[in-house]
Amino acid sequence: MSVATLVAAHSNGDAWALHFAPLAQQGLVTSFSDGTIKVYPLGSQPGRDYAPSRTIKAHNGSINAMRSVDGQNIVATAAADGIKVFDLRNKHDNPVMTFSNQRGIPFLSLDVRGDLIAGGTELKSADAELHIWNIKSGELVRSFIDSHHDDITEIRFHPTDETLLLSGSTDGYVNIYDLSIADEDEAQHQVINFASIHSAGWLSEKRIYTLSHMETFAIHELNDKTEEVTEPKPSEFGDVREAWGCEYVVDLYPGFVATGSNSRSFAALYPFRDEKIDLQHYVGLNSAHGEEVVRAVYCPPNSNLIYTGGEDGCVKVWKADVELNAPQTFLEAATGASVAAKSESEDVEMDVDSSEDEKAKKKQKKEKKEKKEKKEKKEKKEKKEKSEDKKEKKEKKDKKDKEDKKDKKDKKDKKDKKKNKEHRFKPY
Repeated sequence: MSVATLVAAHSNGDAWALHFAPLAQQGLVTSFSDGTIKVYPLGSQPGRDYAPSRTIKAHNGSINAMRSVDGQNIVATAAADGIKVFDLRNKHDNPVMTFSNQRGIPFLSLDVRGDLIAGGTELKSADAELHIWNIKSGELVRSFIDSHHDDITEIRFHPTDETLLLSGSTDGYVNIYDLSIADEDEAQHQVINFASIHSAGWLSEKRIYTLSHMETFAIHELNDKTEEVTEPKPSEFGDVREAWGCEYVVDLYPGFVATGSNSRSFAALYPFRDEKIDLQHYVGLNSAHGEEVVRAVYCPPNSNLIYTGGEDGCVKVWKADVELNAPQTFLEAATGASVAAKSESEDVEMDVDSSEDEKAKKKQKKEKKEKKEKKEKKEKKEKKEKSEDKKEKKEKKDKKDKEDKKDKKDKKDKKDKKKNKEHRFKPY
């Protein structure tokens, strides 16, 4: 266990600090329940006078979600009055882009990837809506309006596959969409039935985590696009509160899990790698945000600083007595891309591993190709058999129709003959 020391804090009164979005050229953008976003300095020595360098009144009400757009200067926010994009290089506080839906439903979630921005709404009538736009042109790219039947609380684009998008809802489902398909029903690549979703996302290219509002946690496998769409068996952690020694889970972040305990005024960061939590080597935040809930956590790269935001209205900076080495993305955490250069012997070993990986990938690609060819061959055969069967059935039907027609004609001829005969021998 390691203990972090509080080095700076700033209070925002009654407004809750809700989300963090780090921007390399600007600082740590923080969203609040009063509709404002504030930019705090990011640095190794924040100092006691820790105040925001800029405040923007972004929305009329609480901000429900926030994402960095480019990692440098641009941030996107979602609230009841729509989705807005702010370029912090501008001197003015006006958004550079705004997005809304036709029914004016409040947005609860959003995500950004490349030129795409996606927003999910709360429930109105029978459905909640998910819309995807081009962030530069503002053009609507896709809309999924029948896939969730309660608030959409989470949206995440796939880290490497630009055609995949994940959405989670309080209806208990996590949907995976194939954005290359326009039809909503056909676009649903996978449906995960879990519980009311607090948080969900991509642990790696093939693994999905789900965290519920009841503090249950699970990890799921992404279905292969070439396979029949069925949900593989997940890795279930169950209710994690007792096992993880907490009252609630703040969220899962790249490389660690943040938890909190109101009764103990305590928060902790547990290492989370290879789908396992390390309960021994955690960083504790004594007093944290008092008896209030911790809402946001951020650990900068190559630093021992920890930033937290909570329902007490404070943004706090902590200094751990060890360097955290927190990766900045889940993919980075999964692949170890952030690991520093190793020794020469380790490099050789890594090259060997890389070579083995290449072989494995080639083998997998070959097997996948063979499987696809086999499937196509089978489908072709079935199609041929179906066609032949159809042809045979048609021939049988034509033959039967011909025979029925002949029988009918014979019966008619016989009847006419009998009638003529009766008429011929009819007595006068």
